[in-house]
Amino acid sequence: MTLQSDSVFERIAKRLETIDPSNRQVQQIYKFRIQQNGKVVKTWVLDLKAVKLTESDGPAEATLTMEDDIMFALGTGAMPAKEALAQDKLDVEGQVELIFLLEPFIASLKK
Repeated sequence: MTLQSDSVFERIAKRLETIDPSNRQVQQIYKFRIQQNGKVVKTWVLDLKAVKLTESDGPAEATLTMEDDIMFALGTGAMPAKEALAQDKLDVEGQVELIFLLEPFIASLKK
């Protein structure tokens, strides 16, 4: 199944290739549950400790659940995370403050 947000995760994977594991600010593990019509259709784990992205359902410090189009909007900069949270378009389990640490990384995808 191809989703709009797949292109965002492709850019995340490419961005990870440029990270120096010994020099990074964010070292948390994030899980993204991508939905279509309220049903989870893909799950990704972004492990910034190990500097890898996998399509899996492993453990995470923060789990973000959203519709495919919202992930695409977040990943392209069309919508900030605060706005998605305020509009109840983004559900976060775990440490909510961790999503704000991730914002500069996501912003770097647009470059």
